[in-house]
Amino acid sequence: MLKYLNKKQVDFLNVSVIVVAAGSGRRFGYERNKLFYPLCGKPVLEHTLSRVFAARKVNEVILVISERDRREAEQLVFSLHPAVPVKFALGGAERGESVYNGLMETAGDCDVVMVHDGSRPWAGPEWYDNAAAVMEKAVAAIYAVPVKDTVKLCGTEEHYGPEQLKTLERSRLIAVQTPQIFRRKTLLAAYKYAKDNGIEATDDAALVEALGEDIVVLKGDERNRKVTTPDDIPVLEFYLNGPTKYCVGSGYDVHRLKEGRRLVLGGVAIPFEKGLDGHSDADVLVHAVMDALLGAAGLKDIGTYFPDTDKAFKGISSLHLLRKVKQLLVENGCRIINVDATLLAQRPKIKPYVPEMIQNIASVLEIGTADVSVKATTSEDLGFVGREEGMAAQAAAMISKYNAL
Repeated sequence: MLKYLNKKQVDFLNVSVIVVAAGSGRRFGYERNKLFYPLCGKPVLEHTLSRVFAARKVNEVILVISERDRREAEQLVFSLHPAVPVKFALGGAERGESVYNGLMETAGDCDVVMVHDGSRPWAGPEWYDNAAAVMEKAVAAIYAVPVKDTVKLCGTEEHYGPEQLKTLERSRLIAVQTPQIFRRKTLLAAYKYAKDNGIEATDDAALVEALGEDIVVLKGDERNRKVTTPDDIPVLEFYLNGPTKYCVGSGYDVHRLKEGRRLVLGGVAIPFEKGLDGHSDADVLVHAVMDALLGAAGLKDIGTYFPDTDKAFKGISSLHLLRKVKQLLVENGCRIINVDATLLAQRPKIKPYVPEMIQNIASVLEIGTADVSVKATTSEDLGFVGREEGMAAQAAAMISKYNAL
């Protein structure tokens, strides 16, 4: 049985937390690092770091990040006003390399290193504080939960097929979580041993296992879920902030056609003898999308936020304004689910430009192109659209909404 440290002894332990955040959004289906994806209106990484910074037993934090995300990560850390020093380490090609780079940045007097996935935003400060007391006798500890499902080993190294199934004993299986906790010298020795012997692993505890060291298993929690696919987001939002609320908004906009103006629709400049008249680039399609999103979020219309009397918006790209609308939604705890827009125009033919319009809108809103629909129709020569006096657009948007944290 472990002999735990008393409070005074625990306070003298120097604890460094390595937060691994150098991944990409490939499996997640995101165009950038998934840790900047909004979760309850804030980036996933913000939730993770704010909980680490709230821990009382942590002396320093090392954030492992890719070079392309470094500036944004630094701004995020600065906004959280951490009370402990925060260092940055460069991510590697594989997770093990990233952790090792972070390990090299830990303070020389560090006693205990905790390695945490930046993609696990639920683990609270007590996960770090409670683990510190374990490390008097232990050299390593992990959080884990029992496996509920029956797990089968499928195939062999040489052959993959259902006839090779083998059922594992479920009562002995656990699913490992982070943070994982190690004596610094033990983790250093484990990485050296792995390098010398060509050992690769998906977590750091496996490297310590290879040394033959005993690892203490601590009680984890199924809510300490890792963000791997978009399906994890609504589950974590429920864990973090309770039930979700789904809202729908509609938008409608009209602009007059005028000679000498450039025609811009969905952020695409389209060759035509006339363009839409307006204070900005008069992108009627994007304006309708903006109003639909603002309406779904229960906010005011675009004229309130971007009045045509403000010189700052003179000739501005409507995609830039759409980006500002997206940020307003994030600040109000909203996540965009999908957008459906229809353009009413007699001429020119819009169909060749629709894929680029969809890509522009999806990119700004940071959602998939499959979640954006853009359609166009004529008015059969009827009304102001049919007479080519102007163009109109209507849009609908769905969002999920949460209480601001």
